[in-house]
Amino acid sequence: PIVERLRDQDNVVIAPDLPLTSLTDDADTVIAALDSLEGAKVLVGHSYGGLVISRAASGRDDLEHLVYVAAMMLPGEADPLAEAGEHGSEQLMAALEFSDEGWISFADRDAARAACYALCAPKDAEAAVQKLRPTSVGCMAPTGAEPWREIESTYVVCGNDGAVRPEAQRSMAASAANVVEIDTDHSPFFSTPDRLAQILTAAAI
Repeated sequence: PIVERLRDQDNVVIAPDLPLTSLTDDADTVIAALDSLEGAKVLVGHSYGGLVISRAASGRDDLEHLVYVAAMMLPGEADPLAEAGEHGSEQLMAALEFSDEGWISFADRDAARAACYALCAPKDAEAAVQKLRPTSVGCMAPTGAEPWREIESTYVVCGNDGAVRPEAQRSMAASAANVVEIDTDHSPFFSTPDRLAQILTAAAI
């Protein structure tokens, strides 16, 4: 829904699927998408995607805004896996399973739905849950980057988030130049797409 709304306002939008095999692989996917576009760009990361956009934005001069949506906005040297244990809700952490092969996945889809999509329409929540994929532990690596020091940034706090504790989001948001809080769950692109579209459009002005 959020992509449709942004495109309806004549924005060019790319929302690539990440391989989730390592932070480097995921950042390279985003870098390739950025390189395919001309002109100034806004880079948006949700949840784990905050690490990805931090790594992908490092050293670029074509980004006019970074938007972190209930996202991991961490110092470059921080250990994301340790931080996730601090920032993630008990509900989320109880739903996750760590395999011996180094993959993180949702062992309980009902718990995933409750943690991430509690305020979404049932059809959207079900569609999202069906698309959940295992994520490599290698994705939870230090970014080595703090691009918000050079690039304008906004943090979107999701005040009813059942996955990333809102108080943890507010703490991370202290690094951003702008902070917006909305009364929604972990997935505002489904639960409050009109409001999120407004925020992203404002970031592009």
